Amino acid sequence: MPAQSQHEAQARRNEMFFQSLDKTVSVNREWIVTGSFYAALHWIEALFDHQGGLHFKEHELRNRTVRRLSLHIANEYFRLYTASRRGRYELYRFSQSEVDDQIHRNYIPIRNYVLNVLHPPGITP
Repeated sequence: MPAQSQHEAQARRNEMFFQSLDKTVSVNREWIVTGSFYAALHWIEALFDHQGGLHFKEHELRNRTVRRLSLHIANEYFRLYTASRRGRYELYRFSQSEVDDQIHRNYIPIRNYVLNVLHPPGITP
């Protein structure tokens, strides 16, 4: 299973991907939301590895663990998960403001929370 550092690297690559897409082009918006979800997923996996070596291959097992552990960012994670599924499976077309909302209200808090746990400010490795 990938290590914490590998999940962090994948999260950053996914973030670079979704940030490279032009949200003014409607076809890109579902991919921005989906890319942000998968970046968040890898931040969560990095956190799980850091906190005891948990790893998941299935969304349902990961989702149950996020719920069970009552992570501070669980609501944000599930909102992003749901939005990503809507874009992928229900063919929902996001507006630019909805994309911004998903990134600012859900993705960024997840990333920042995980980074603060993994790399607390003021602590040098």
